[in-house]
Amino acid sequence: MKSFSITIFFLCFSVLGFCNPDQMVYKFLNLPNSSSVSALGGTNISVQNKDVNMIYQNPALLSGSVNKNIGINYTNYISDIGYGSVVYAQDIDSVSHWAISLNYISYGSFDGYTEEEIPTGTFSASDFSLNATYSRRLATKIMAGITLKPMYSYIETYNSFGLAVDIGANYYNPENDLSVGLVVKNVGVQFKSYDQSRERLPWDIRIGVTKRLENAPLRFSLTYTDLNRWDLSYRRQASQSDNALTSKENSKTGWDDHLDMFFRYLIIGAEFIPFNNFHIAAAYNHRRSREFALEDSRSFNGFSFGAGFRVRQFSLGAAYAQYAASGNTISLSISTSLDSFK
Repeated sequence: MKSFSITIFFLCFSVLGFCNPDQMVYKFLNLPNSSSVSALGGTNISVQNKDVNMIYQNPALLSGSVNKNIGINYTNYISDIGYGSVVYAQDIDSVSHWAISLNYISYGSFDGYTEEEIPTGTFSASDFSLNATYSRRLATKIMAGITLKPMYSYIETYNSFGLAVDIGANYYNPENDLSVGLVVKNVGVQFKSYDQSRERLPWDIRIGVTKRLENAPLRFSLTYTDLNRWDLSYRRQASQSDNALTSKENSKTGWDDHLDMFFRYLIIGAEFIPFNNFHIAAAYNHRRSREFALEDSRSFNGFSFGAGFRVRQFSLGAAYAQYAASGNTISLSISTSLDSFK
């Protein structure tokens, strides 16, 4: 087992050398895959809520609590774009588990034209990933997991193939309801590009912690993403130009600028859980708020809200998030356990 883990580790990082560092492809891999994830700011790798959809965020969250669970999700994204996923998980034995899932995104239909502006008809574009997850308990409170994600993408007559790997770990102490997660996500390579230029995948390192208060029905999450991209000066300059920051923003001190950059990669989430079968969630994503900000315009971009409840054998969830002034998204999820129908 140890030699296998070391081999996977070096394999994942060696493929980065084959990719163009200036471009990224398959960015749909970072979209929130369910209503619970969307409500918690778009990324969460540590929450323990017996939701089978969470294993896409962190493969180490695959445990016996989601044995024989099925999850189906759909998000009405910006404009005519929609995406969704389906997942199934099952135990192998008392310490190991497997799951399979499918994620897709449809970018809608487009009108095609030649360089002479002659119509060529409509065409479509979509991305898919088929995910195989394996997890194993390493100690009483520690789980580790890995997900292999072959990917296929097409735009009109052009297509692309790739392979990504997620490696995750989770520490969970049920006595004080403390969960800590670590994930290296989307490490991989594009085997076949749309043209002759091979692009890199949107890989990053994430750390998260979730804690439920002892004497209150509240649970808080802090998720820190993109730990492998701390030097983001090029993104900061682009953001200042694209967002047309006001003179007040441009007068920030160096300390204010660094503090703003720090919080761009910190997602803060909170859940109110008055009953076992019902919860309300909200989160703030500072990066989303700042990068989609518009001059002289106020919106809820950066904030997300959601709720989940259980009706008989089914768990239902819905979430709302705003990515821009006109970028409202609605996510819907439904999951169930096959054992509940026995």
